[in-house]
Amino acid sequence: MNRLKCLAINRLKFFLLATSLALSISGINGQAQTQTTSATTSNDNRLAVTLPAEGKMVNDKPVGEHWVNMLESLDGWNADPRYWSLQDGVLHGDYDGGKLHNFNWTKKTYQDFELNVLIKMTGNKDPNSGVCIRIHPTDADNAPGYQVDMGKGYWGSLWEERRAGMVQLFPQDLVPKLVHEGDWNHYYIIAKGHYIQAWLNGVKTIEMVHDAGFADGNIGFQLAHGDRHTTVDVKALYIREMPNKQ
Repeated sequence: MNRLKCLAINRLKFFLLATSLALSISGINGQAQTQTTSATTSNDNRLAVTLPAEGKMVNDKPVGEHWVNMLESLDGWNADPRYWSLQDGVLHGDYDGGKLHNFNWTKKTYQDFELNVLIKMTGNKDPNSGVCIRIHPTDADNAPGYQVDMGKGYWGSLWEERRAGMVQLFPQDLVPKLVHEGDWNHYYIIAKGHYIQAWLNGVKTIEMVHDAGFADGNIGFQLAHGDRHTTVDVKALYIREMPNKQ
């Protein structure tokens, strides 16, 4: 009798232990699944499309009024004809790198504005370029000021040439999901006071108040130096200036 009772008790203990272990494993799996879901959601949030209605483009033209096409001619630009040309409304840059950068820039300076850009970058050995705003060039190699950047390690970021360097770095692990490599990409940029915002293909990648930055300057594009070949095409470049508060 005692033997049968001990056997029953041992079986009961084994059953309770197995049940407890199963519940513990289930809880761990559930926690892991929750963490994975949270991480996925976090990544998705970073790629949320939040482009304002004012920044939308239809048939390569911005919606709304008072936009000015900056690519009607190169008369208003400083651009080395060896590397820059304008044909059928498309600005084309082609550069083999070397010791010096090559920038082009507008002859007019701008303060507060919105900018809509459709741009394509190709090349080899990590081509690099950028949409330059509020720059103060002294020559084609030296253009201090902001770049809404393009290139490996730089896409979607705010760089300040010859000054602070990287002002705001966009998470580069998201770039493959966001950038149209070797194809057209859309930048919508707002510069108002020292508050800089930019959206890349509808995703906000830059939001920064940088009091040390220039409050005005020229607009342009960079062809980067180094052991690389960079080709840039800009098929839409529209600006809408904001009233300056006195």
